[in-house]
Amino acid sequence: MTRPIRLALLALLLVAAAVAAAIPSLLPAPAAATPAPHWGADVLTVRGSYHVHSVVSDGTGTIDEIASAAAGAGVQFVIITDHGDGTRVPEPPRYRSGVLCIEAVEVNTGGGHLVVLGARPSAYPLAGTASAVLEDAQRLGGMGIAAHPGSPRASLQWTDWTTPVDGLEWLNADSEWRDEFLASLGRLLLTYALRPAETLTAALDRPVSVLQRWDELTGRRQVVALAGQDAHARFGFRPQTEPYEEGWHIPVPSYQASFDAFSLRVQLDAPLSGDPARDAAQILSRIQWGRVYTVIDGLASPGAFEFTATSGGRSARMGDYLDIGGDVSLHARMAAPSGSRMVILRNGAVLFDTRDREMHVGVAAAPAVYRVEIEAPGSTGQPPIPWLVSNPIYVGMRAAHEAAREPPARPATRRSPIATGSWVAEVSPGSTSALALQRPVDGGEAIAWDYHLAGGALASQYAAVRFPVDGVAAHDRLQLHGRATQPMRAWIQLRASTLGSGERWGRTVYLDEQYRSVDVRFSEMQPLGLTSTPTPPLDKVDAVLIVVDTVNTKPGSRGALHLTELWLAAP
Repeated sequence: MTRPIRLALLALLLVAAAVAAAIPSLLPAPAAATPAPHWGADVLTVRGSYHVHSVVSDGTGTIDEIASAAAGAGVQFVIITDHGDGTRVPEPPRYRSGVLCIEAVEVNTGGGHLVVLGARPSAYPLAGTASAVLEDAQRLGGMGIAAHPGSPRASLQWTDWTTPVDGLEWLNADSEWRDEFLASLGRLLLTYALRPAETLTAALDRPVSVLQRWDELTGRRQVVALAGQDAHARFGFRPQTEPYEEGWHIPVPSYQASFDAFSLRVQLDAPLSGDPARDAAQILSRIQWGRVYTVIDGLASPGAFEFTATSGGRSARMGDYLDIGGDVSLHARMAAPSGSRMVILRNGAVLFDTRDREMHVGVAAAPAVYRVEIEAPGSTGQPPIPWLVSNPIYVGMRAAHEAAREPPARPATRRSPIATGSWVAEVSPGSTSALALQRPVDGGEAIAWDYHLAGGALASQYAAVRFPVDGVAAHDRLQLHGRATQPMRAWIQLRASTLGSGERWGRTVYLDEQYRSVDVRFSEMQPLGLTSTPTPPLDKVDAVLIVVDTVNTKPGSRGALHLTELWLAAP
């Protein structure tokens, strides 16, 4: 062995020794495992991971590889959330390596990424405004969760907080550790190889603004908070939006490291049966109800927790409403690392805290939202990440939530029919638009509109029918009654031809084979492209359009709309 080689080997040994010596100071030692107590059969808890990407979109692992990694981490279920438009028929729930694998989809909307969980496949692409995608997700039997709302990248943040999402990610690991990794590349590379889960945990900070946003939202409605791994097992060095498309990347953090760092605990009403469809339905329903909390396993595991509230003989668990029928008491107990601090928050503010393992507290018999956080010794981050975060109990909040819902628009008392006889077709090259007038209905002519998009790879395919109007300032909405030959979304648009090159505002509406009445309020319309005003200037509007394009319709599609009413209306 030559002298240079000996010196190189010696240098490597010295670096390895330095790294090993530095690990205790770079990473806090995990707390001793906290055994799960036997609290009875009334609460059954399963451990799982949510928001995981596979090779179907921008992850690096197959479903079988992800399941194997989850089994290695002791995870019982994994929710795969590959990017898509909701039209793909997912693989049915299936146990792989003993882990229940459930497929969902992450959809790109105008307000950010929305995870659609528990929905049936859509007949058309889910896309467009956040409110439209959420409405479709709920119609298809699912829920919509705002993904990575606290991302430091503006392109990944959730921005449409007017849309009443069913849930949000209070913690998103990819957002947390990716930017931390770039800021502390050297330190994290030194520790990741030896303690991957603890390294990822050390990159987590308390997401103050997201938790504040969540507390604000729960004052208006029930909102479930989840922690999402957003696991891809890939890291590239080009800043991008999701899906990630880096040609060169390294496979870190691994799926197992992500699963080891933290996980969800879902409280069930019955043990898992081994029937994947039945078990997936129970897990998804309990998540939708808010029967779920988060544990940062990289700090300590397994841990156990219960949180209930009582009043007047009634009892409530996480996610429930509790109607006030007398004195109100909160009950919480934890199996946590020694020295842990359990904190009850009321409407986001600390109400009470203790280091006791059980807490029974009487609170005011008044409407409030209560949730629990547990802070474990050795928590990392600036500010430190909570070890456990519960979902809320809504005490006396049922009426307040009902009152906070947007009131319906006042019924229309004045209506003016749109002159459908003066229609004009507008189409992209290769597409067609044809309208046929039918028998008069209630003083206005019924119409049948046939459309056919060109197909192929042509960009910006659309078919439209335009109706001239002489301003709409005397009205606040458009009303239609109609159906489509298949489930679809169509645009209702207003155009002001004298502004710019024809500025437009619009909103999509859902139609299917059943006749339905739809109100399209002009105040809900959003700018389409560059406009001089965020809302349509009603006195300058000179056309109403019905449009089908590739936002919600696949190229080459054809179909028809049958409308028996098309009115401008006002209260």
